[in-house]
Amino acid sequence: MTHHSVEELAKLIDFNDGKINSKILLENGESKAVLFAMKKEQFMPEHVSPRNAFVYLIEGEIDFQLNNDASEKYKVKKGEIFFFDSDEKHIVAAQKDTKLLVVRI
Repeated sequence: MTHHSVEELAKLIDFNDGKINSKILLENGESKAVLFAMKKEQFMPEHVSPRNAFVYLIEGEIDFQLNNDASEKYKVKKGEIFFFDSDEKHIVAAQKDTKLLVVRI
């Protein structure tokens, strides 16, 4: 990927059966944009973002659970966006093969 180019997000990252793939698209100070490719049933263990952020689903489906609380579980599908605050503990679990973009702002 180079500056001044048009790219299809889904083609910038591939799946890996053994682990979640990630690719940093942009890092500028505290802002960051990262692509992830997750196979069905892969998950990101509980963690926090140091900044407010959003997740955009390029393809697939995830469960996004906040604060280890089942009542705060959100299903996010292809074409949808989910915003969350910094320092909120969360878990991301792929329900299908999924490609997503995480942007910290």
